[in-house]
Amino acid sequence: MKEYRIRDNLPVEEFASYMGAWEKKKPNLVTVSAIGKSGGYDILKAVFTDSSVPDDDKQVVLLLAQHSMELSGVTTLLSVGNYLVSDAEEVKEWLKKLIIVMIPCSNPYSYSKQDPKYQFKNEAGIDEYYSFDYNGIKYDEKTAPAAHAIQKTVDFYKPELIMDVHGVYYQDSLVIESLGISGNAGSRYYNNEFVHRIQQAGTKAGHAMTNFDDWGMLLQTDRNCTDDDVNFHYMPSFGGDRFQVQVYSYYKYHTLVGAFETAFEEACVPRILEAFRIGCEVWGGEYYSGYPTRTVYPCVHNSIRAYGNTAEMRRKSRVELWQNKKSLQVGVGHPQTPGLSVLFVCTEPSKAEEIFETSAENISRSYHLTQKVFADMSKHCDVNAEEMSKILDEHYPTHMNFDRVWSNLGDVKLKYGMTIRLGLPFADARNYKVYYNGFEQKEDELDGYNVVKYNNWVYIDLHIPADKISPFAVAMVKYDCTVPPSGIMEF
Repeated sequence: MKEYRIRDNLPVEEFASYMGAWEKKKPNLVTVSAIGKSGGYDILKAVFTDSSVPDDDKQVVLLLAQHSMELSGVTTLLSVGNYLVSDAEEVKEWLKKLIIVMIPCSNPYSYSKQDPKYQFKNEAGIDEYYSFDYNGIKYDEKTAPAAHAIQKTVDFYKPELIMDVHGVYYQDSLVIESLGISGNAGSRYYNNEFVHRIQQAGTKAGHAMTNFDDWGMLLQTDRNCTDDDVNFHYMPSFGGDRFQVQVYSYYKYHTLVGAFETAFEEACVPRILEAFRIGCEVWGGEYYSGYPTRTVYPCVHNSIRAYGNTAEMRRKSRVELWQNKKSLQVGVGHPQTPGLSVLFVCTEPSKAEEIFETSAENISRSYHLTQKVFADMSKHCDVNAEEMSKILDEHYPTHMNFDRVWSNLGDVKLKYGMTIRLGLPFADARNYKVYYNGFEQKEDELDGYNVVKYNNWVYIDLHIPADKISPFAVAMVKYDCTVPPSGIMEF
């Protein structure tokens, strides 16, 4: 029988000197430090960014290889580190716009054993990868030192993107190049176009790729479902004790999270580098460079989005809105009509109970009479009810349709602003007039609106600074457009 041997890798004792060489080569781009200990070894972190450029407009990427005995994950990240200290021109540009935080060997105890029996074990005999829940870690720092070091890193940076790399330990073994498979089904990027871009980079490098959705092609069901027939027709959902830091970071900070499986460094490195490129580009439908994390409360084509004209401002706003999402109530004008888009946002539901009790239609608690809602708003905030009524009379959204039955889940006073996006579904939408609570707005990236055109949509982003957020915020856009004919088509 063939004897398997452990993959070629870096001795655990040499990590400090290996990573330290990055810092010596590019002292203005790399900082290496210890953030904890595992089995008596330092857990090392490298931060790659151009120190001559202020950090306030940089996105944060966190790279991990949490199952450190899965050696191809560790060597992949070390390979990425080598590229980041190369003289490649694109790296210089990336590090002006990104802070790349790398923890290439978070469990050096497991790694030091060079034995597959320690793939899922630390010195306390637990798998720290699954030691998280939605709000933190289930063990104390002595029992799960690596998990605590990683959580502190996540809490400090509140990253836009996490990429966690897993893989193999034997020289001649294989794992399919993938995203979100194996134990990582719950660690999946929530933007499908982002996944496609990353996977295409691996394909272009000459490697076969798959991801969770391509592989499963099944809807998910309850992980605890005991009906065998149901389980054969659905994909069991993650849950129970299988929570990773990615799940924690998504829940706490709306981070874009995912996990790779890789057997070959040359198949995974191109995907990670492509993710860096994405972070330095202007994503479709946006007007600042960065990752697609701004939309924290979608309401079909409209949404609540992070506010600000720097990455740091948007990060603070994103986290605040995300963590208070349950207190936000969102509604759209109904029926929808060409030439007018309306989105209603309430941040203080305690002030709305009387309004929504008296304006509710018997047909559904989620539909409320628009004119009554707007008239009663004046009791709590500065509104131009006359102008809003005039706009409504020109069209016919007679109701506000809310995405859930009204409930008071606590008020929120937003400190970092809010952006409301209205999507106009006509490529030639023009002559916009944008209103906030009935008052016409000007174009301005911090106190007004911006226009973005993408894929036949015209997006109007209304930016509301913190000191102008009222308990009830109504964003309206009047516009002209060419309406397609209706009726049976003849060919």
